[in-house]
Amino acid sequence: MDENIERVSVEYKNLSEKFSEQSANYNRQYCSIYLARLKEMETLLTERIATKWGDKFPICKLHKLAEVSYDKCIVIGTIFKDQKLKPSILKQLAEANQLTPQPILHHFTDESDQLFLEDELQRYLLLGTLDIKKLVTGITCALLGSDMGKGKFMVEDYIFAGYRQQIERPLFNDDVYVVFLSALNFIKHENFTSNLELFAYWMSGMLGDEDTVSKVARVIIAGNSIKTVTEKLRPTISLTSRVTESTESIEAVKSFDYFLLQLCELVDVDVMPGEHDPSNHILPQKNMHYCMFPKSSVYKSLNQVPNPYFCSLDGLKIFGTSGQPVRDIMNFSEITDPLEALENCLQWNHIAPTAPDTLGCFPYYNKDPFILDDCPHVFFVGNQAEFGTRMASGENGQKVRLISIPEFCNTFQAVILNLKTLDCNTVIFDTCK
Repeated sequence: MDENIERVSVEYKNLSEKFSEQSANYNRQYCSIYLARLKEMETLLTERIATKWGDKFPICKLHKLAEVSYDKCIVIGTIFKDQKLKPSILKQLAEANQLTPQPILHHFTDESDQLFLEDELQRYLLLGTLDIKKLVTGITCALLGSDMGKGKFMVEDYIFAGYRQQIERPLFNDDVYVVFLSALNFIKHENFTSNLELFAYWMSGMLGDEDTVSKVARVIIAGNSIKTVTEKLRPTISLTSRVTESTESIEAVKSFDYFLLQLCELVDVDVMPGEHDPSNHILPQKNMHYCMFPKSSVYKSLNQVPNPYFCSLDGLKIFGTSGQPVRDIMNFSEITDPLEALENCLQWNHIAPTAPDTLGCFPYYNKDPFILDDCPHVFFVGNQAEFGTRMASGENGQKVRLISIPEFCNTFQAVILNLKTLDCNTVIFDTCK
């Protein structure tokens, strides 16, 4: 970049503290997460009940339904989706020792799926208006309906916690850009080295687009930078497995470090871990350690951040994940659009409802960190098959830019977001064009 060109700067705040402070106590049962989730969400849902239904209907605990005779009442609880195709460790261990190969499934919905509502003491089978195809285990909601007896509840209407309050979007006097990347997949980078170099050249202004790149305040790399898939393990009845990192992985980390060095000389870079990166596997994923990046870590512009990641740029709040919660939602429902999954997460007020049922997470006891405390202005998900974006709107004027970040290793696309307008599009770094 020309030495006379100055890159735009913004005030940066990392708001991800609650995702960086995991408990090391694994003696707790995972049911405590659901209890903490229900307790916190119950307050939000009670406010929504007052707004939507007023005091027309009594609120009743599930275990009290059999003792009262309300024509209609409201119950609050957590949805459990009973799915016969859901993976089970016991089932996997049994199938691993069968001679007949079992089909590998990536989508687990079936016509026989059923919804239940649970609270601290009771579970009821749900009938009626809920769309089972669009729901997953772990969503907390309030249901209006009637007790049908024998542990069944007929649903007439429902509400979720909804969008949290959103601070007014700050105004920018000039264009300011954030660039998003995901799935750099450095273990296979020899297949697209020229595309990565092209991106680095573009960021430096060497391709002539200095007016745009000088206004890029930050690059956010949303996971799976080292690899996008994990080595397949041979089926075994052992519940523990140890995989030594391959020489390829070590070389991939070195190559990624050199790539970050090039970027950090130019711009602030936030690096999130992904499912297949060298970090803890369960959510939240801790920052990747600086010792793996000896060249780039000497720059203060390198920020190793957790997954999920929440930050503020001049007051504009950006939130996102490397993709695991969205992928899990789509695996266990008929939702096929990652943007729809993101919008539903805002409506459910939870970014990872399927954790810990089918998505690994730390055994939190007192508080569920995946509940949204406030509504971001930008909500992104990394490691998706293709780019997508749209604006989502809440009931109280909330406006959120939803972004699906495509895998760079397959699409050679980076996403560029204008913080002034929230306009969003892609830049393609395809050397064949």
